[in-house]
Amino acid sequence: MTTTHDGVAPELIEAMVRLRPGGMTWRRTFPGHPHRVPEARRFVRFLLVDSPFGQDAEQVVAELAANAIRHTASGRPYGTFVVEVVRRPEVTRVTVYDSGRGSVPAIVHPALLGEGGRGLPLVTALASQVGCRGSQSHGHAVWAQFTGEKYPASPECP
Repeated sequence: MTTTHDGVAPELIEAMVRLRPGGMTWRRTFPGHPHRVPEARRFVRFLLVDSPFGQDAEQVVAELAANAIRHTASGRPYGTFVVEVVRRPEVTRVTVYDSGRGSVPAIVHPALLGEGGRGLPLVTALASQVGCRGSQSHGHAVWAQFTGEKYPASPECP
């Protein structure tokens, strides 16, 4: 039996996830500062260390957290964003909740030499399925799901 970096066998982690009918869910709130994005990555890395989707989920959370900070009230003084990780036996989902009062998440086609606009296309490339819910007044939840299958992207919020 192999073990993770902290001595826990992946088989035991998978068995624990299977014991819970709806899987397992973790949430953590982070201050809305760019230097907190690496902390969000570490949170996801810790929870998904044994998952085949761990590295992709970590990158997706970094992109979504950076977007929340840059484009919504999450990046304003006293702003926050929330990272949620859901593990089910065959599916892993990461969600970043922002504080609203900003732009609506949408995939754009960036200029060839432009510096922005590549985050959500990267998210859709890494995840099996991507979506968004919420409003500008109450905030958005942008999520990415990881399975063995690929579905059409639908990251634009209503």
